[in-house]
Amino acid sequence: MDTVTTKLTLWRTSEVFPKIYKLLVSSALNLPNNKALLMPILVAFFILGGCKTVPIQDRSFSDEIGFWEQDKNTSARFQHNSIADDKTIGLLYVSGKDILLNGTQVENSSKMKNNSFVDTGPYSSARIEFKASDSTCLIRVDEFNFGNAYTDTSDCKHYIETTHSAIKAQNAILHIHVSEHQTKIIVISGMIKVMLRKNEMQSIDVKEEQKIIITHDAINHPRQVAPSEIWQHASWKENHQFYKTEIDWHKVIMTIVTVAVVAAIVILLPASAGRRGVSHGHNSGHFHRLR
Repeated sequence: MDTVTTKLTLWRTSEVFPKIYKLLVSSALNLPNNKALLMPILVAFFILGGCKTVPIQDRSFSDEIGFWEQDKNTSARFQHNSIADDKTIGLLYVSGKDILLNGTQVENSSKMKNNSFVDTGPYSSARIEFKASDSTCLIRVDEFNFGNAYTDTSDCKHYIETTHSAIKAQNAILHIHVSEHQTKIIVISGMIKVMLRKNEMQSIDVKEEQKIIITHDAINHPRQVAPSEIWQHASWKENHQFYKTEIDWHKVIMTIVTVAVVAAIVILLPASAGRRGVSHGHNSGHFHRLR
């Protein structure tokens, strides 16, 4: 079905459905045992039935305030400074079977509360889309001691701690690799400040398309990198696919309209048949009196 046909169908159903829905409600209100309560339940059921799972096509974009993706065998803790610990700070998408959110396995996606710990095992990956907040937001990532991460900080300030470094970033896109002996950071977009973890007075600014290596004791001088090298480091992202749930409103509306028409017939026919029966009985009696 093309776009024009789809829009026309949705317009027609949007015109027809409210009338049928009102008819159903008015008829259902006359039913015994509060059967009218079935109407909102049915609508909710149809909406859930219209949900579909689709792949996230644009992995470089998020509707919220940035995102974080981490490779297999990677773990980190996430805190949002302006959201309470028991509130949601983002949505977690998973790829693979070995993803733990605060020690509990996640199969598809899950809301993520503040101060949560995400751990990915072999052949697994995680994507976190952070919840929108005000301009003073600060997302802190710590306990990031091993693995690969790709993050877009968007407008929110990020403070990221690895075994060797502390990173301050805003409006930047980064790739970070942490091993036992060093942290390797590539700035894909924007500019960041990198500090030595054991002595944050030692710091350096790293610009777009630069790579820097930090050890336990030293910050190396950044060097320029080509785009091909950047994406070579981030090639692990291609091994994972994330999925999200969407509502197919066309399917929902068409299903509701179909069921609404059938239900209207079922509800209205008995009443109509009853009226015909009464009318027939009255006429028969009149005929007998005439005889």
